Amino acid sequence: MRVQLRSQLHAGPVRVLAILVVLFAACTDEVRWRDPASGLGGLVLSVSGESPDELYFAGGSLDGASLGLRLRGGEWTELVPPTTATLWWVFARGAGKPVWFVGEQGTILRWDGSAFTALPSGTTQTLYGVWGASDDDLWAVGGLPDRSSVLLHFDGSSWSTFDPAPPLAGAFFKVWGTATNDVFLVGQFATILHWDGSSWSAMPIAANAIRSVSSLLTVSGRAADDVFAVGGVGSGVALHWDGALWSPVAGLDAASTPGLTGVSVTASGDVSMVGLQGTKLRGRSGGPWIDDSRQEPYLDLHGTKIFSPEDLYAVGGKLNAPSGTPRDGVVAHYGHSITTR
Repeated sequence: MRVQLRSQLHAGPVRVLAILVVLFAACTDEVRWRDPASGLGGLVLSVSGESPDELYFAGGSLDGASLGLRLRGGEWTELVPPTTATLWWVFARGAGKPVWFVGEQGTILRWDGSAFTALPSGTTQTLYGVWGASDDDLWAVGGLPDRSSVLLHFDGSSWSTFDPAPPLAGAFFKVWGTATNDVFLVGQFATILHWDGSSWSAMPIAANAIRSVSSLLTVSGRAADDVFAVGGVGSGVALHWDGALWSPVAGLDAASTPGLTGVSVTASGDVSMVGLQGTKLRGRSGGPWIDDSRQEPYLDLHGTKIFSPEDLYAVGGKLNAPSGTPRDGVVAHYGHSITTR
């Protein structure tokens, strides 16, 4: 590099300055955590998208305001949901397909790329998660914590209540699947249910893998025999499904975290987990795990989306801030620098 710089000195100061600018940019754009969108008035509770070129974010203040953002082609756009309800989850199936938002007061919104449409859900309870194999086969879950659960199904025209057997007293928090006949649901009281296309049933969990009172908050994976579920408050829980049994994630001491709230998996098996107090974990099942929790942001994180080991998002904010005070929502990104909102 010194030889190259010396050879450029005769080109004049402008040329040398340009070279130095390029070198500085290369040195400062290292792979690390950044917060391209921070200090938002509402929490950012969810991020979804099939490509880093088009991402959707959902959230709100938990006391009378919703939040919606889109990052497409490097440009941030503030969406304006037709509701004051906090939106707990967003599910984007891919370019040109509807994007679904669910949240408080049984809110279900469909974004067609230019406008929102509100769909009746038949419930006033909070909906915490939504996922579907197609535009006419979606599931939404929620409920009233410690009291009741809600499970809804969309057939392409309307949402209807679907009662699993036996009914459960606790809320359902998230739903995810690989196909129309392979869907996983998690919730309070160590609930893990599976839909095989005709019925929901409880799944086998390894003895002592999770306490019966623990909540599982998010589920995600990459195949029918490679699925992760995380949860816990005060002490984290991370489980893995190998096609036969749910067991603690190998090589990860989840109990040492203050609680895990989000998980995302790539098609090649890279995993991102996030949680309370800025918990940020990166790794692979059975491989080494990297703990980035001592790097900013230190706010509570609720959702994550990973595209590669050097391109992932984590979202959250001040989950426990007093009502009426700013939630300081944040979108964090690990990788090279991206556009700041």
